[in-house]
Amino acid sequence: STFVKPLMESVGEDARIHTTFLQTGTATGRLASEKPNLQNLPQESKWSVKLRECFEAQKNWSFVALDYSQIELRLLAHVAGDRKLQKAFREGVDAHKMTAAQVFNVAPTDVTEAMRRVGKTLNFGVIYGMGARAFAETSGLPRERASSFIEEYFRDFPDVKEWQNRVKSEARTFGFVKNESGRRRWFLDVVSGSPRAEGDIERAAVNFPIQSLEADILKMAMIKSFDVLKKNDWLESKAKLVLTIHDALLFE
Repeated sequence: STFVKPLMESVGEDARIHTTFLQTGTATGRLASEKPNLQNLPQESKWSVKLRECFEAQKNWSFVALDYSQIELRLLAHVAGDRKLQKAFREGVDAHKMTAAQVFNVAPTDVTEAMRRVGKTLNFGVIYGMGARAFAETSGLPRERASSFIEEYFRDFPDVKEWQNRVKSEARTFGFVKNESGRRRWFLDVVSGSPRAEGDIERAAVNFPIQSLEADILKMAMIKSFDVLKKNDWLESKAKLVLTIHDALLFE
């Protein structure tokens, strides 16, 4: 009822599915997709592979997906100015393994797959302003252990913590947070003393400079891709951009 039926009902007269993109549907500037939403097709479940295989390019064409590798983590390293994270990316180190090694206090060679999963959850949890309770639920760790891991993370990456505190302070002081390209998200609730949960505001404030900059980068990539296709006279005859999914562009 969530995916299969709505997708079948969305097939047009040309036997294809056409989504509608919303330019202003999100606070971060990401393009949203609706009727149907083609950006959140499941990929973890057993049947999701079969669902995705239902999508076919037109005859004699192919789909090509190109994405940015760990773009949000790279942007975190950039905006927070964290030297340790920046060094890891410059040297091609596995950032999730590095985080796991730091919080478990083991050598990178001793990091198990289970440890790396915790490191990955922590890395993305920090981007989304995740607290100990949410981290415990996501990682399956006990609450106390999750809390100690977060504390250890910020000890190992102090520049990230300092940056987060600065962003939260800006949201409280000015009522908005701004990303590097000038996009703003307003948080007037926190200035006016509205009862909206302060934790929710802080999480959104910390996430915005990263996710919104990612959205701006993707939009610039879309424009540049279009320009290249047009310049080479490939539009429609050779290739076209059909979908953007957060950190990826899908061409046919």
